[in-house]
Amino acid sequence: MIRVAYILLIIVTLLSGCVYFSSNQYDIITSRSSTEWDYRDALTVIAASMTHNFIDNRTNIKVIATPYYPSVNLAIQRNAQLVNHWTEEEFRFNTDMLLRDNVGMYIDWETNRFVDSRGNYFRDKLQIDSLMFLITIQNKAWPCNSMVMANVRGVVQMMVPLISFEQCYIPDISNLEERIFPVNEKNKFIKPKYVWGKIKNHLTMSERIFAMFHFSKRDGNSQEGNYHFLHGSEKMYLIIKGFEMDIKLTFPLSMMR
Repeated sequence: MIRVAYILLIIVTLLSGCVYFSSNQYDIITSRSSTEWDYRDALTVIAASMTHNFIDNRTNIKVIATPYYPSVNLAIQRNAQLVNHWTEEEFRFNTDMLLRDNVGMYIDWETNRFVDSRGNYFRDKLQIDSLMFLITIQNKAWPCNSMVMANVRGVVQMMVPLISFEQCYIPDISNLEERIFPVNEKNKFIKPKYVWGKIKNHLTMSERIFAMFHFSKRDGNSQEGNYHFLHGSEKMYLIIKGFEMDIKLTFPLSMMR
């Protein structure tokens, strides 16, 4: 089960400034066994993977994306274990389920190492065949009004429109699944395998969606042979088109572990 509420709590904590992390912290934490992680360690692993455009003032559309890297899945489940009081056996079962669904991997619990879909120990990003993203999209232009105080038999709160409803920026997201894709450093892109979770066809309230991408093709009869989308790239970009300007988020692949 993907714990959306838990990720949203992390997003709020991250944006409030309660969490500070560096690449050194991430490296130190992920080099240790997850049995040694506390709540803050797991929070740091998840927050370090997130990318957002909240400081970009050129657009009303604000996006924060969480890639479900192997370490992120592990961190989510370690904190879920603390919250739900799972036994170690329950934790291992739920973690393997989440890893299978989000990155097509599992853990060899005797060595505490990630294992890819072909049974090999995880050493390189090119062993990740697929990846899930949790994407939260907000429209800061909505609602097109402001809260004011007015004296009407006492002090009351009133919502006063700043502009007409017709002038309010409410983008159409009915075909959003066709406008989200990752781009590698060779400027190639792939379409999502599936996108789900969207509630409305116009962006007013925040939308939270999941997008799954398949990175590899392993077909001996194909002219390309074995192809991996991330081969030769050290960065990946998540692009969302169709708003007042395109959204482009950068993900360093050094954290894809």
